[in-house]
Amino acid sequence: MDIIEHSRPQVVWFNLTFDLSVIITTTIAAIIVFLIAYLFTRNPTTSAPKRRQNFMEWIVEFVKDIMNNSMVASNNLFILSTGVSLLMYLFIANLMGVPFSIITAEVNSVAWWKSPTADAHVTMTLAIMIIVYTHFIDIRLHGFTHFVLSFFKPFKVLFPINAIEQLATTLTLGLRLFGNIYAGEVMLALLASAVSHGFGTAILASVPMLIWQAFCVFIGAIQAYIFVTLTMVYIAHRLT
Repeated sequence: MDIIEHSRPQVVWFNLTFDLSVIITTTIAAIIVFLIAYLFTRNPTTSAPKRRQNFMEWIVEFVKDIMNNSMVASNNLFILSTGVSLLMYLFIANLMGVPFSIITAEVNSVAWWKSPTADAHVTMTLAIMIIVYTHFIDIRLHGFTHFVLSFFKPFKVLFPINAIEQLATTLTLGLRLFGNIYAGEVMLALLASAVSHGFGTAILASVPMLIWQAFCVFIGAIQAYIFVTLTMVYIAHRLT
C-alpha cells in the first residue's frame, strides 16, 4: 500500500493549511479550460466554421441535450454556461493524472501531480458549490420564503428527511466522482510499480497499463457527464 500513500506538499499560511498539489493542478486545469474556450471561439463565423469552432459548438449542443432531457429547457444561458464550463473542467481534471504522476523520490515521498478530482477535498468542494448554486437559483427565482418552505413540503414533519436529503445529495455527488477517479489512479500506480520491477515484468504489465489508461479516459469522460447531468437534474428540481 506504500505506492499510494504519499505525503502532501502542504504549507501553512495564517493558520490555514494549503495543499500545493491541489492548488497547482486545479489552477492548471482552469487555465487549460480558459485557453480552449478562448482560442476555439476566436473569430467565429456562420458560413464555414473551422474545426475548433465545430468542437465548441458540439460541446454546447451536448450540454443543451442534457438540459433538454433534465429540465426540458436549454435556452437559459446562465445555466448553459455553467454546464459547459463544468463539463470541460471535470473532463480535463479527471485525466490529469492518467498519463503520468510526479512523486519525489525521497524517504517520505511527496505527490506533486495527480488528478485533482482524485482528492476528496476537491470533489466535495465542487459538490457543495453545486448544491449551493441550485439553492441560489431557487432563491433568485422564487424568493427566500419559498426556499425555506420547500424543506417542509409536502408535510412539515418531513423537514428532517428533506434536510438529510440535501446532505446525502452532496455526499453522493462528491464521493461518486472521487471514488471512480481515485480508484483508477490507484490501479495505475500498482501497474506502474510493476513496470519498474525488471524487464520481463515491465513487458507483461505495460499492455494492461495502456489498456487501463484508455479505460481511465473513458471513466473520466463518463464521470464528467454524470456530474453535469446530476447538476442539471438538481437545478431542474429547483426550477419547479
